[in-house]
Amino acid sequence: MSINTKDNFKRVGIEGIYVIKNISFMNIETGLGRTIYTDNTLIMSEELIWPMICALNNFVIECTQSDRGLINASLEDIKIYLYSPLGEMNPLRFVFFTDLFENNDYIEMRGQALFETLSQYISYEFFNPPTGVMHRVNEIAGYTQIFPSTSLHPDFLERIQTKLNNLEEERKLYLADFFVGDIDQGIVFPIASNEDLQEKTSVLLFSELLTTFSLDSRILVKSGLSSEEKRRLENNNINTFEMIEGWYIKQLAGEESDFWLVGYMFFKERDEEEIRYNLDWIADEMSDEIINHISERPF
Repeated sequence: MSINTKDNFKRVGIEGIYVIKNISFMNIETGLGRTIYTDNTLIMSEELIWPMICALNNFVIECTQSDRGLINASLEDIKIYLYSPLGEMNPLRFVFFTDLFENNDYIEMRGQALFETLSQYISYEFFNPPTGVMHRVNEIAGYTQIFPSTSLHPDFLERIQTKLNNLEEERKLYLADFFVGDIDQGIVFPIASNEDLQEKTSVLLFSELLTTFSLDSRILVKSGLSSEEKRRLENNNINTFEMIEGWYIKQLAGEESDFWLVGYMFFKERDEEEIRYNLDWIADEMSDEIINHISERPF
C-alpha cells in the first residue's frame, strides 16, 4: 500500500471528467430550445438536438407511463439530464450535457440556481439577458472546486499512513483503494491503493455511486464476497473467513465542499466499529486541513 504526499500528488481523474459541457433550456412539447452556456468542447446542431430530445422524452413517457419522461440518458461518453424547475407538468426543461458521472443532485442544485437567475429572461424567440446576468450564469454553470492538495501537511499524511498501516498489520483492514473524490471531476487525490486487491472496474463503480448518492452522504456499504473476490484475496495470502467487502463515503469540510473521502476495502464485520472510527478520524482531520482553502460555491 502506498500513500501520496503533496510532492508526488497527481490528478488521476477518470478520462473526460471535467465539469459541464453545455446547458440549455427548452420546451419539451414544442422542441424549441436555447443554449445558455457551453465550454465549446461539445459540437452539436441545435436544429437536430431539441427534436431528438423531445422524441426521446415522448418515447420514455409512452413506454413507462410516467409523467417524468426522460431524466437522463447516455450518448457514448455524454450524459443528457433534464431538470424541471417548475415541476414536470410544465414543459420547461433545463438540459444539461455533462460527463457520464456528474452527480444528479448537484445538477439539480445548479439548475435551480440558473432558473432563479434567468427566470424573467427565458424566451424561445428573443433571449438576450443583461451582461451582468449572463456573468452570473457563467459563474454558476462553469464553477468547480479544485482540491487544495498543497494544504495537506506532510505530518498529517504520515499520521494517515501510520493509522492505515497499523490496521493492515493487525489484519483488520485491507484497502484496495482510498482517495478523495470530487463531485464533478472524479478522483482528485489518491491516498492509498493496492492494485492486487482492486477490481478492474473499481474506479468505474465509484463513479456510478457518485452519480446518485446524496450530497450530505456518510455511508458504509457492506456486502459479502463473490467467489472472484475470495480468489483475489486468497491469492494475496488474506484469510477470507468472515471477510466482507465495503465502500466508505463521507463528505469532507461541510456542505459547501465538492469533495468526498472514499474507501474501497475488505474487513471482518466484527471490526467495523474500529474501522469506521479510524476512517471518520481521517475524514475529520482532512476536513480541518482543507476547509479554509475551499472556494465558496455559487449555488
